[in-house]
Amino acid sequence: MGSDMGIKLNGLSFSYGGSVTLSGIDLEIPRGTLAALLGPNGAGKSTLLKNISGYLKPQKGEVLVCGKPVHSLKDKERSRIVTYLAPESRSSFDFSVEEVVMMGRLPYSESILSHSPDDLQAAEEAMRITQVEHLRHRPVTSLSSGEQQRVQIARAICQDPDVFLLDEPTAHLDMSFELEIMELVKELAEEGRTVFAILHDVNLALRYASQLFFMKEGSLAYCLEPNQVSSDVIRDVYGVDARILEDAESGIKFVLPYSISRL
Repeated sequence: MGSDMGIKLNGLSFSYGGSVTLSGIDLEIPRGTLAALLGPNGAGKSTLLKNISGYLKPQKGEVLVCGKPVHSLKDKERSRIVTYLAPESRSSFDFSVEEVVMMGRLPYSESILSHSPDDLQAAEEAMRITQVEHLRHRPVTSLSSGEQQRVQIARAICQDPDVFLLDEPTAHLDMSFELEIMELVKELAEEGRTVFAILHDVNLALRYASQLFFMKEGSLAYCLEPNQVSSDVIRDVYGVDARILEDAESGIKFVLPYSISRL
């Protein structure tokens, strides 16, 4: 593992074609943390993850991943440290599940055609963790959305990075698959990985994440622990009136929105 600081941003700003998308963002996420990135559509969440991954380069500021400036790293070295899982990552080709998972080993391989025993073992372990071993010979294009999402997470695990950036990992999944994916993501953090995930469901974030970052209009509006999330925060970020309730049996807090805020 790398530095004790999984992700650190100092004054990150980014713009598309002169239009400011991210403005002066500072944040720190320690290693071994599951952090959620929340906010309305268009707030800049995906753009932020792409800047952290190295896919986009900020106009200003610094991005450190495991203590290293991510944009100065060569592609293979960066890919060994951080992986970015785009929303609804899918293959449009008829690769088998096993072939897709093995693609996670490309940062460690000299050739796309050769795999070491370590590569094969990493792929087996990733398929076991995500429970897709029985699908190994199936074309990924034949799988359901939930199965495809698990395969893509298996590929990311096979890559063996210190930092996982997940853009809507539970998008369009049913309730059972949502919980499966979030339990899996939580386990990654418990193993010492850093996970930064965009979630649309605030209640999933409250249940699983230990840090919640709320974005609004390209800026970081709040960095909170789950017990600090209030109806005022929800109103300010999403423009809705809501109650923060707590399940008596589990102690889990959840947000119950009930009207569009008129304030």
